[in-house]
Amino acid sequence: MRSFILIPILTALTSPASADVVIGVAGPMSGIFAPVGSEILAGVTQAVDVLNAAGGVGGQSVVVEVVDDKCEAKTGEAVANQLVGKGAVLVVGHACAAAAIPAGKVYSQAGIVFISPATTNPRFTDERIGPGVFRLAARADEQPKAIAAHLLKAFAGGRVGFASDGSVYGRQITDGAREAFEAGGGTTILNETFTPGEKSQVNLTGKVQDAALDVLVVGAGAADGAVVATEMANRGLSTRLIGGDALGLEEFRDIAGPAATGVIFALPTDYRREPAAADAVAAFRAAGSEAAGFTLPAYAAVEVWAAAAAGGGGFETVAAAIAEGAFPTVIGPVSFDDKGDLEGLNFTLQAWQDGGFEPVP
Repeated sequence: MRSFILIPILTALTSPASADVVIGVAGPMSGIFAPVGSEILAGVTQAVDVLNAAGGVGGQSVVVEVVDDKCEAKTGEAVANQLVGKGAVLVVGHACAAAAIPAGKVYSQAGIVFISPATTNPRFTDERIGPGVFRLAARADEQPKAIAAHLLKAFAGGRVGFASDGSVYGRQITDGAREAFEAGGGTTILNETFTPGEKSQVNLTGKVQDAALDVLVVGAGAADGAVVATEMANRGLSTRLIGGDALGLEEFRDIAGPAATGVIFALPTDYRREPAAADAVAAFRAAGSEAAGFTLPAYAAVEVWAAAAAGGGGFETVAAAIAEGAFPTVIGPVSFDDKGDLEGLNFTLQAWQDGGFEPVP
């Protein structure tokens, strides 16, 4: 087990004050993904404010430089070079793999630590861009694993089926969950593909009824998932429905209506519930905002870097300290695997209840 780094991050560095320490924030600051960029910026800004209020890093103030990658590859590379020119020692951000991967190569060549709180594409760390690249977001392929873990726990020995709409997303959910479920000793009773965009899924639900399933894992978008849920409810089936994060959207709830109640879905862990996040969450709320989405992972990225940098040294030393250490943060204990991914399964199962959702035990 890794020991926690408990070096006081604000007092361990004793070099005289000089130029400001620059932290870059990169992400979609405009366009349809701008809310994600805003969450990343909010988390970093709050963490830096706390850091500076306690004296900065080694007597130096920390400043934040913000760039807009527009979730595009060429723009991602271009803004990465801008942050190199501004002397950034840490970059927090990039949500889309299209921008994050080329940007990561720039940061690695320049010797800049890069921590993404939002990139979920497995390629981001599978390609191991460099030793200073880390991820605090849940990998997309963890979602079906979380579903499979719940199946093995809650429906051990039960009659389990899988149904996909045939899309890349749908197949990732059902194929990944089924493979992990079977690897854990589970038996698949039904494995189907259905046509999306239909007003009724009578053929699928008829097969579910004939198979007497205890649970059906469905890989589909919100609208098609809602059609399946409604059809099953109309047939009076007691089969439990489980899906990916698309079934956690308000669109699903609104279309499915009463049939949404009890439907289970996987979502990235809501770190606002973590005891370690209490003070940060309270500070955001006092300022009239909410530490939702990627806000707290972005905050934690600054904490991780500051703790690792407290021991002094250049890029290689700090990157190695992050890779090998374990850190208390606002999202709880943080450590990384050999790829640079956050260790642990970072999805939780939720269920719709009374128009909202609650964690599934």
